[in-house]
Amino acid sequence: METEDLNEWITWFSNVIRKLNEEERSIFIEQIRKGDVNHMCSSFERLLMKESEQGRKKGRIEGKAEDIIELLEETGEPSEALRKHIMEQTDVKVLSRWLKIAARSESIEEFEESVGMVQL
Repeated sequence: METEDLNEWITWFSNVIRKLNEEERSIFIEQIRKGDVNHMCSSFERLLMKESEQGRKKGRIEGKAEDIIELLEETGEPSEALRKHIMEQTDVKVLSRWLKIAARSESIEEFEESVGMVQL
């Protein structure tokens, strides 16, 4: 493994460990210290699964937000503030509701009014 690849992997691994809660982090670090390979591997697999799930969720959220903007662009030009507001939303249920409203809205103003936004 090249040094650059190793550095990238170490950075990724450090970031993943930081995302663990206190108890998970303590257990994993203790397993590393003890050299407990079996438990360490299963813990690492759980880390990878958790990271993968978070990535998929983030992708779904970003996709819904982009779909809303794309629908709104068919009725006009959403302001940068509106685009930003939509892209910053992280609640999937809210985005799903907004997506349905955007599909029915005949204007950006109608969308903003329907979702309770003031003119951004």
